[in-house]
Amino acid sequence: MNRNIKKVVYEILSKDKLAREDTMYLIQQTIIRMLDVNQGTAFGIVIQGMKYKGISFEAITRAKRKFLEEHPDLVDDDTEQIRRQEEQEYEYEYSRHIPRID
Repeated sequence: MNRNIKKVVYEILSKDKLAREDTMYLIQQTIIRMLDVNQGTAFGIVIQGMKYKGISFEAITRAKRKFLEEHPDLVDDDTEQIRRQEEQEYEYEYSRHIPRID
């Protein structure tokens, strides 16, 4: 993993509200900043460049989650409400499927 990912992601998240709301936008901005690419660069070339530089989607999303844990005041209210609703639905759905132990 490239150690600069965390620095770049933190910098983007602290300045850009859209990046805090949209993960794909954050990934795009991180790749643009870390690789020499533009809008017309082929996807395969971008993926090869990511592999060569040690950049991964998982590392970017992990850094985003860590940033939002450290800065809860920057979390978007709508996003947080949707996440909590999905969590409640998940708990409700799987709480009924507890297997019996006989």
